[in-house]
Amino acid sequence: MSRLAWLDFSAEDQRRTREILRLFEETESRDELGIGQARDAFSDLLFPGTSVLLTRARYFLIVPWCAQTADKTAHWKYPLSMDAIERRALVALKKAAPAELGIIGARAGAAVKNLPSVIYAHALERYGIARDAIELVADEDDLGEHVTRQALGRWVPSLPPVPPGFPDEIPGGVHLTHEEAAWLAEQIASASPGSYLTHLLQSTLPVGSIDWPWVHPALSTADPYMRALVNDAELFSLAMHGAALLYNLLIAEWYEEEKLTREQKPVERYRQKLRDWVGAASSHPLRASWDTAAMWQRILEQNPRIVANARARRFISDWLDVFVRGDFDGIADNGSLRQLVVERERAVKGPQSRLRNEKLLRNWAGASGSQRLGYRWGNVATLIRDIHAGLKVTGARA
Repeated sequence: MSRLAWLDFSAEDQRRTREILRLFEETESRDELGIGQARDAFSDLLFPGTSVLLTRARYFLIVPWCAQTADKTAHWKYPLSMDAIERRALVALKKAAPAELGIIGARAGAAVKNLPSVIYAHALERYGIARDAIELVADEDDLGEHVTRQALGRWVPSLPPVPPGFPDEIPGGVHLTHEEAAWLAEQIASASPGSYLTHLLQSTLPVGSIDWPWVHPALSTADPYMRALVNDAELFSLAMHGAALLYNLLIAEWYEEEKLTREQKPVERYRQKLRDWVGAASSHPLRASWDTAAMWQRILEQNPRIVANARARRFISDWLDVFVRGDFDGIADNGSLRQLVVERERAVKGPQSRLRNEKLLRNWAGASGSQRLGYRWGNVATLIRDIHAGLKVTGARA
């Protein structure tokens, strides 16, 4: 009998596991070619503390408010648990704005499995909102052997106050007040100075409906290092998109060979996507002069473990060499590039390879890891919009 068990990994390992599971829910974002370490290094450099799990900025306050509320009941005969208070808060958020996007548990309500305290744990610590709750204190009578654990102040003292009626009433729902937005922006900026996230938060230029971080107009006022990093991220995203499209073309060809018909003309579709990609790559003004050695240095400083993943680094380097040289003629039918992609996908996926597993081929939904890397931009843009919107709020809420 098979069963699934949760091993006692660190909080960071658990966070990354949840993020990976979230990506598996989004077929366009799957890491089919095993470049996730490089992608995450860029994401962490640009937007430290973020993840694809974060939905709205006010949870950075709602989670500590729930904990503080639970602490106040500790002396009660029947104290309230953090879990129970969080679930009541989620019900209140949904009640405050039923159609609002980004409410955790919008469908499941109080029965939701992953609570905000779990989803936001890493970010709360990264931004200094949550502090180390445990201090090891040696007992003077038995020094070195008997150790007691003493709880410290868990939350940063400057945290805005819990609103009246919390957790059953949350005025404004997931929308920040001016005070809360100003405090959160300062907290993030203090914890991640010099990051692109901080630069965008401090910019007066709105995020609006900008699709990619490198097209935000605030990039022009960033310092040289940050501009170079964002340029690296853009070029890496563009380059690896070509590999993802070629991979999907290979799946599409086998799909049509097997006379599967749920997806209509996938080969034609991916050949056209590759032609469009070649056009974009060929015309990019920074491609031919891209210093990939400097790029590697930047992301290896962020995540040295990439060095240990020799196969991934070799695959990425080989593909980037083609990209920088501009060897795009006949790329859809280039035998060596096809083999490069096939070998990499099979090394990553093993028996779960869509290029050898017919059952997985039949379940193909027409796209597998074919989306461009955005480095969590969709979630980050929402957090920035929330904070900017809060900064524009004047007056107190009723």
